[in-house]
Amino acid sequence: MKNQRKKTNKKFIILRLIFILFLVVGNTFAWFIYTTKVDNKVDVHVRAWNVLFQAGEQAVEDYVNLDVDSIYPGMEDYVYSLQARNQGDVDATLSYEVLEARIFDDTYITVEGRESRKEEVQEGDMTSAELLNKLANNYPFTITVGISSTNISSHDGIATYNFNVVWPFETGDDEEDTRWGIIASNYKKSHPDLSSITLRIKVIITQNNS
Repeated sequence: MKNQRKKTNKKFIILRLIFILFLVVGNTFAWFIYTTKVDNKVDVHVRAWNVLFQAGEQAVEDYVNLDVDSIYPGMEDYVYSLQARNQGDVDATLSYEVLEARIFDDTYITVEGRESRKEEVQEGDMTSAELLNKLANNYPFTITVGISSTNISSHDGIATYNFNVVWPFETGDDEEDTRWGIIASNYKKSHPDLSSITLRIKVIITQNNS
């Protein structure tokens, strides 16, 4: 009877250790997936993405939520990269659409964003390409999204989505630099718990025709 009790207790302890180990690993994985902190003190919250593409007619889609905590003139250039890996037997094409963006108090929903929400397109809504052009050219800082290659080969081909935020200390327009620097500072003071920039992006992998 004693031996049987010892065996039962030992089995219980082993199962308990396995359960604890599972919790630790699971929690670590969840943290890695959803939160990354970069060295230049800019926080970004983004879901990690590593696609296993398999042959089939339907495109693989996922969504990236990018939140940049604080930006300011002269900040270190921010670069974040996200890999897509094709482990299938068929070459594929990469693309993306910017669905939504918020820059301080300005919020934009693109035509593609409305469609993904199954909402009616509003007058004045920009396309993803038009919004990207605005983000790259209409502020003293630039926000850009790009892909290292739109084609990703089969059998472990890799391409990288790149997200960049650049704000030089001086852009050549002192008045605008000062104005936007004040806007950025005041926004963060008024909204300490909110990100200065948020982007929602749909990334897409489509099988190439044979």
